[in-house]
Amino acid sequence: MHSNQIIGALLKFCLAILFLKFVVFGAWLKSPTHKGPGYSVLKPVGWEVIEDAKGVQPIFAANEKPDVVMFTTPAKIFGTELPEASIAILVVKLANPTWIEDEFPTLLTALKQAGYRVVDHGQLKIDSMVFHWVFYQDPSSDMISLEMYAVNELNKLYKLQYLVTEDAFKTYRPVFEATKDTFKFSQQLW
Repeated sequence: MHSNQIIGALLKFCLAILFLKFVVFGAWLKSPTHKGPGYSVLKPVGWEVIEDAKGVQPIFAANEKPDVVMFTTPAKIFGTELPEASIAILVVKLANPTWIEDEFPTLLTALKQAGYRVVDHGQLKIDSMVFHWVFYQDPSSDMISLEMYAVNELNKLYKLQYLVTEDAFKTYRPVFEATKDTFKFSQQLW
C-alpha cells in the first residue's frame, strides 16, 4: 500500500511539472530554434518569422511545393513595407536527380545573362554538407543577395538566401553569419 502512495505522488508531481511547462510557461518560453524539414536553425533575435513565405524560388524543377521560412528585420526600407534584410530557407524535393556541382555553373551563367552583377562565388561547408554560394547585385535596385545551394543524397534542395539593401549589408551580415552557423541537418529516412 505504501508503494502505491509513492507511485501516486510521483505521478501527480510529473503531471504538475508538465502542466507548468506547457500551460503556465508556454507563452513565455518559446523555443529560439526553428525546425524545418531536415534541419534546425536558431532564429535571429528580434527578427520576425514568416512561415510559408512567398517569393523564394527553388530554381530547379520540383514536383511538390517548397517549404520556405523567412526571417525579416522589423526595420523597413524607407517608403515601403519591405524589410531592410531577410534570411530565407527553402527546402524542396527535386523532380529529377540533380548534382549541384554540375548545375551551379549554369546558375551563374543565367544570373549574368539576366543582368545581375555576380560579385563572387564559391563553396563552403555548413554542418556536414558542402554548399555552393553566389554573391550578386540586382542592378535595377540597391538589393544584394547572397545565396547558398546544396542538394543531399535524397535529392532535396536546400537554399539559404540573404537579401539586403546595399546600405544595410554590413549591419546585418553578422546576423546572417551567426544564423548560418547554427544551421544543423537532422537525420531523415526519406
